[in-house]
Amino acid sequence: EPVVEFVNAFRVDPGRPAEKIFISCGVYESLIYENRSMVPLLQAAGLDVRYVEARDGHNWENWRDRLRKGLSWLFPGPLWMVYE
Repeated sequence: EPVVEFVNAFRVDPGRPAEKIFISCGVYESLIYENRSMVPLLQAAGLDVRYVEARDGHNWENWRDRLRKGLSWLFPGPLWMVYE
């Protein structure tokens, strides 16, 4: 699983993949604990982290419903969404 590999690699050698990180996870996802554990590690590395949990699983609806806020936070300014 790529997410687990990234989490384990980051734990061993924390880097700075970006200035800001947005993480969205459903509480019914199998990777919920890995996502939660990444937040303090990323913050300790000096990154600005926004973490959002939803009462959902790993599916399109969960991702879609958080996409706008995540992109707006990562890239402030006018945001034009195709599906509007």
